[in-house]
Amino acid sequence: ELAAPAGLKVEDGRLRALTCVRTEYRGERDSSGRNIPFPVPDSEFDIELDTLILAISQHSVLDFFGDSPPELTERGYIKVDPRTFESSIPGLFAGGDVAEHGPSSIVRAASDGKAVAAAIIARHTSDGPVTTGGEPNPIDLQGLVVRRARREYRVPIRFTPLDQRDGFEETVLNYTAEEAVAEASRCLDCQDICSLCVGVCPNMALMTYEMEPLSIGLPSLEFDGTNLVSTARSDFRVDQGLQIAVLTDFCNECGNCVTVCPTSGEPYRDKPRLYLDREDFEAQTDNAFMFLGDGVVESRVAGRTHRAELNGPIVYRAPQFSVTLDPDTMDVVEAGVDDAAATGEHFSLEPLAVMLTVARGVLGSLPQVPVHAESGTAVGHPGYTEG
Repeated sequence: ELAAPAGLKVEDGRLRALTCVRTEYRGERDSSGRNIPFPVPDSEFDIELDTLILAISQHSVLDFFGDSPPELTERGYIKVDPRTFESSIPGLFAGGDVAEHGPSSIVRAASDGKAVAAAIIARHTSDGPVTTGGEPNPIDLQGLVVRRARREYRVPIRFTPLDQRDGFEETVLNYTAEEAVAEASRCLDCQDICSLCVGVCPNMALMTYEMEPLSIGLPSLEFDGTNLVSTARSDFRVDQGLQIAVLTDFCNECGNCVTVCPTSGEPYRDKPRLYLDREDFEAQTDNAFMFLGDGVVESRVAGRTHRAELNGPIVYRAPQFSVTLDPDTMDVVEAGVDDAAATGEHFSLEPLAVMLTVARGVLGSLPQVPVHAESGTAVGHPGYTEG
């Protein structure tokens, strides 16, 4: 149920309860599109407790950098080198919740610290390049999903019997080797797959899809006055093999996924949004994808439609130019530009790389995802207008 804390109940100097009030939605939304909860009159109730721990926010406070902060990601975390964890400020390293990947776990933070230490040692000694922890173990996704569906209770802790507590021996005993293994086997491997938002979506609009880690040498294009030529390459990488997509026609934007997201994200907004209705798709400004069948995908970028044909040679049509690429090498086979292009103007293929990544993952692991329908089939979201 919807509720919000309203106060604390203290008796004789001791905390006795947390007073809450029930809330309800009335169709109004804030500037971010979220439903605004309103208190229900005379609905207060108490939750009895004797300890209250405040856990607020997961955002990093970086004001101590003054006027010279390091480069940040779009989400406000410190951008770092993926191998050394060095920031844009030479000699400044960042790991854990403040680093590029954002809040994760104490295990991830400890791993980052180990990598930072190795990078610093390598820089100041002759030990050679930074070594990694080896290749990641393959993920048994089906086995993990099955294991998560079964509740395994904690292995009980053993205590020294009361009649034997007459010395300085430990009262809480260690697990035996067998008990320790059994307790460790309860781990849900959250570092490999989160997908909490998938489990709480009442309409099953959020879906986990698999993809091979991807590294593309993406050509940079420049108009030389006559032709569109490839001048250099930039590295486009996607390292995470499990991703989330949103089938927007099923999503009613209830906010459940936002509530459970451990990294303060908004999955229904942040993740690739898949559309079935043409009219609804073309009303979007960014982060909108539509599969048309036969390896054809379209996306909306800055309010304009981009199109890619991925079966055979990659044919990419952007608003100002088009290009055909070899799918194996990403070499430019053919390129053209419209008459409005200026000499020296640069054109990015990053929207194509994003479309390619989403299409390969979704179409390769979620064959049940339908292609687009006719216009006018989408059900509007009451009180919500796409910004």
